Amino acid sequence: MHNALAALLSAALVASHSTALTAVDAEGDIWLQLVPAGTFTGRNGQGPWTTGDKASMEQIAANTRQLAGSTEPVIDYDHQAIFSAVPGVGGTAKAAGWIKELKVQDDGIYGRVEWTAAAAIAIKRKEYRYLSPVFFHEKSTGRVLAIRMAGLTNTPNLDLVAVAASALFNSNENGASMDKILAALGLAKGTNEDGVVAAINAHLTSSTAIAKAAGLTETAKSEEILAAVNTIVADRTKFAQAAGLAATAKADEIVTAVQSAIAGKVDPTKFVPIAAVTDLQTRLNTLEGTVSNDKAEEAVNSAMKAGKLIPALKDWGLNLFKADPTKFQEFVGSAPVLTSPQLQTPKKDGEAAELTEAQLAVCSAMGITADDFKKTLKAEAKA
Repeated sequence: MHNALAALLSAALVASHSTALTAVDAEGDIWLQLVPAGTFTGRNGQGPWTTGDKASMEQIAANTRQLAGSTEPVIDYDHQAIFSAVPGVGGTAKAAGWIKELKVQDDGIYGRVEWTAAAAIAIKRKEYRYLSPVFFHEKSTGRVLAIRMAGLTNTPNLDLVAVAASALFNSNENGASMDKILAALGLAKGTNEDGVVAAINAHLTSSTAIAKAAGLTETAKSEEILAAVNTIVADRTKFAQAAGLAATAKADEIVTAVQSAIAGKVDPTKFVPIAAVTDLQTRLNTLEGTVSNDKAEEAVNSAMKAGKLIPALKDWGLNLFKADPTKFQEFVGSAPVLTSPQLQTPKKDGEAAELTEAQLAVCSAMGITADDFKKTLKAEAKA
């Protein structure tokens, strides 16, 4: 796919905006401006083209890296890669240098250039002075899509390149090569430039989406994307085989198989079923309730036996102990010891008699009124 795109770009891209060869940074690396920022035109007035703002130029740089893949964009002599090295025909197009790296500045996109020995000598002798980039752009809007390459030249001429690009698209001599390029892009024979641009845009968009899905950055190179996808496929195959499935098993099938395997191989010394835990909690709650009732019964019976609580208040005592054992013990500790006659519930014609002195003491200790105590005695008498 990248070979087809490279051939297409070298045939259809446009050269523009020459740059003098003078830029050297503090570390001795040569950085040359490949395209300017914003909107610009060619020397003969063709255009305009636009690289947009800094964010747009970052995208152009990313697209360029994706199109180049594992290769480095070439700098040739006088655009010989376009005019002389014709696919299927032959010809030479020696490299003058290579674009090793791209970076975006406020005023445009720059390339770190490594010259060949011959080109370095030619530049030193002032045999060549200018750099003429070749870029791919949208025909309708002039928006720059990617930088294909650049050429050392002394007479950058946009008309010459534009005519050559048009000739390559329509020439019978190169029709077979163009058909191969269109086929590689999945396009029909005779597709015009707009269709080719749309196909390449779709390729760039899909490459970016695949890179993101593989956990990579948008600027990831093709070989990085391929390596990441291959790793994901290999891992998925391992999961499928470990689950006893075919390597081509779907994701849902793998998940179901793994879940089933986990469910059937739980270590009983480390894990227990949730149903067993729930049942155990229920049993513990029941046991705690039984123990609480037994303790309350024991405490109330002891208090009654010690003469601290009359039988009529047994239920009250049980409820108080279950609610707050400490308060019950405080009551028993402060209650007077009742004599046998005092422990008997006096009756008078089915009604509770006047409270004895001991019973009044019990009311005071419990914080209840004499009338409420009488009502309790009366209810017990009826029972």
